[in-house]
Amino acid sequence: MKGFYRLLNYEFSTMLRAVLLLCLGTIISPLLFLNTAIRDLTIYSVHERFEDLYVSSGCVIVFLIYLAALFAFFVKSVYANYWGSKSIYTLLTLPVRRETVYFSKLLAFAIGLTILLAAQILSVWLGYGWVASKLKHLNEGQFLMANGLFLAFIRSEFLRIILPMNISGLLSSASLWITVLTGIYYAVLCERSKRYWGFVPVAAAIVVLIYVINHRLAPPAYYGVHHDLYLPSILLLSLSGFFMWHSIRLIQKGAIA
Repeated sequence: MKGFYRLLNYEFSTMLRAVLLLCLGTIISPLLFLNTAIRDLTIYSVHERFEDLYVSSGCVIVFLIYLAALFAFFVKSVYANYWGSKSIYTLLTLPVRRETVYFSKLLAFAIGLTILLAAQILSVWLGYGWVASKLKHLNEGQFLMANGLFLAFIRSEFLRIILPMNISGLLSSASLWITVLTGIYYAVLCERSKRYWGFVPVAAAIVVLIYVINHRLAPPAYYGVHHDLYLPSILLLSLSGFFMWHSIRLIQKGAIA
């Protein structure tokens, strides 16, 4: 167990600076975009709901860019073990079980993703406060809605993916992020071990992910309720289980070296 903690600490320390920079951008960038969107706001302007303003101002696109950057950095961190001193050989000869090497890197990336999602939620909270403070000065605060941030999370399909409001949504979001994490790592390991057939289940996972995301972003019959998320969630978790199992097999055999 001590070896796992040491490896986890090493893996996370290598990506900590990049994660913090991405989180800083995730928090600050939406404030700049929202400020631009409400700069010319007057009492005669059309006042969008906060969740609609958040989308129209480009904040969602900015978050997706930072999220893609995090995924790209993770891929780079895996390939970095094959560059220069080729530390992959050192990792595979450490006096620990080889699956420890796999789980330490996967958990380090999961922690980085969790921190980025937390930064995104903080960004939404700060952004709402910024917009509310601007509206407060218009017509003596008559445009300010009570519980506006809570209602924004209830009404926004995008925000409910990040912060689900019910059990099915929580299971769906968890399966989505777990599949992305394990799928990216698995795809890299398949490429390194030349097991190119492994891209077939990865492609199947992408198809299911696209279906789930499109379904989650489509407005439901009434706020926060989707009735058919359980089956895709179970399918995604099953694919994630296969990704982890086969990844561990590849590492145990030394096929990735």
